[in-house]
Amino acid sequence: MSVTVPPSPFRRLLIPVLVVLLAALGVAAYLVVDDRLERCDGQDDVRKAADTGECIGVTAAESDFDQPELGAVLDRIRTENANARTDPEFVSVAVFLPMTTAPGGITTYDWVRSQLQGASQAQVTFNRSARPKVQLLLANPGNDMRHWRSVVDDLDSRRDGPDHLVAVTGIGLSLGHARDAMRRMSELRIPIVGSTITADDLAGIPGLLRPAPTNERQARAAADHLKGTGAKTALLLQDTNNDDLYPETLAKAFRDQFDDGQHRVLEQAQQYDSGLGSVENAFALMMPNICATEADVVFFAGRGRDLARFVERLATRLCRERVIRIVTGDDISAEQLLSESFKRGLAAGVEVTYTDLADGAAWEADRRKPLAEREFPDTAVQTFLGDEQDPETCFRCLFGAVASGDDGAIMAYDAMLTITTAIQRASGATARRVSATQVLQAFNSLNGQNAVPGASGLLSYDNDGTAHRKVVLLMRLDGAGVPAFVGLVSG
Repeated sequence: MSVTVPPSPFRRLLIPVLVVLLAALGVAAYLVVDDRLERCDGQDDVRKAADTGECIGVTAAESDFDQPELGAVLDRIRTENANARTDPEFVSVAVFLPMTTAPGGITTYDWVRSQLQGASQAQVTFNRSARPKVQLLLANPGNDMRHWRSVVDDLDSRRDGPDHLVAVTGIGLSLGHARDAMRRMSELRIPIVGSTITADDLAGIPGLLRPAPTNERQARAAADHLKGTGAKTALLLQDTNNDDLYPETLAKAFRDQFDDGQHRVLEQAQQYDSGLGSVENAFALMMPNICATEADVVFFAGRGRDLARFVERLATRLCRERVIRIVTGDDISAEQLLSESFKRGLAAGVEVTYTDLADGAAWEADRRKPLAEREFPDTAVQTFLGDEQDPETCFRCLFGAVASGDDGAIMAYDAMLTITTAIQRASGATARRVSATQVLQAFNSLNGQNAVPGASGLLSYDNDGTAHRKVVLLMRLDGAGVPAFVGLVSG
């Protein structure tokens, strides 16, 4: 007779325990692998966004946000950051920009690279002659800045940490998400200097300085120019995208500045919504109205990306015997001017005049004036024109000449120059580390005799953070899309 030996209690428990243990190990392994896959360049603070796959976060240039095109300027920033950290009193400034781009998006690789080059140039120039030295942190909220909240929270945590964050620069775009981010940073009392933000309804955010002339300032310059040419009527063509502050404020500013007893903007505007897509089709449907209008000029209140599409579409209009004169704001990049289809549109009887924030051609014209009448301080301009012999602080030696139509590097330089000026004034002769609140306090003094000598003009900031009486450039594109300097509007 056989005897059945019952299993021991230990054996009965062993199998379930092993199953649970193996499952736990499997989950842990998955989480470790998943965590590593989410990181970008192995950085804990730069991770892939679940919705877009973009590399979002903050880095001291150790990550390129999966944008290899930025490699050269990031190498320069990384090297200078290492130099800055040799100063025991160093502080950090974050460049808050959409470092990643999307097909059909507002930003381009060239735009991002130019902004970083300008900030890098100002960082190096300051660190060679002053203290406390400055490290640049790069903060990417995504191509439309939708991830701004987590990035701002990260920056906030770095004020009291080893990075000693004291200010933020960049922003660059007048978007709704950008406004939300700046308002939150203002609440946190983090100083901000925008580079190329111009929307008028950003004025008055505490702790925000803007070296670029506002849309109202640019629209006034454009309106005055047009009145001087004899134009009496204007057709307004406007982007109505609610997420973009730039077109709405530019359109309102132009209507306010051009309309008077002798000049008027036609009541019926031509509108499109860039947020809906199919912009080219919207422009195609406008062509009969464009041809039928008796307006002397079309004022385009939209992004340069869409202006290029509009000009391309004008090549197909039926009234090609009639010259279409377009005036617009500053949102034109050198990259957009290179398109062959854009050039074909210009060649089909289209004239484009635009306001600009900065351009090398204006420097050259300004230098022909007597010294007392010049608008641009030589100390900053020399950095870009190559007059400075030190290759470490010569923009042209490192990055080449600033392309005509590309003001990003110049304005990013001026924004960073504003911050480093405030840092130095807050630190004084001690060269000791300063705090964000001390930089905020120094912002209040950047006016009048204490104005910042920027490459885009003298930067004297009003109490609402706007550069007072900032000079505005007028540029015109020739038939090949090459910008030509028209003149300066100051005062």
